[in-house]
Amino acid sequence: MPEKPIRANDVEGTRGQTIYPDPFRQVMAGRTRRKLGGVFGLTNFGVNLAHLKPGAASALYHWHTIQDEFVFVLEGTATVLVGDNEYEMVAGDYSKDDLVFEFQPK
Repeated sequence: MPEKPIRANDVEGTRGQTIYPDPFRQVMAGRTRRKLGGVFGLTNFGVNLAHLKPGAASALYHWHTIQDEFVFVLEGTATVLVGDNEYEMVAGDYSKDDLVFEFQPK
């Protein structure tokens, strides 16, 4: 475990890895995820940094009943699907998961 601050981009990322089976796996092919919370041994919540190529998704449409999820857009433009509605998110926008969403870059 690091004893000093680290750069998020220095954490090794995994590209396209997912628990989703085919054909849903292909939607994750353009996602690179860095598990930042694990580097510092966090156990009460996770912190992930995801870079998404156009057409990729951070996850499929889902929601949580026990844990929270928070999405913050650092750069670029993405679409969040909430029910039947689409919303554009840009750098500086954020949302929480009890809206039930799927997140895709534009």
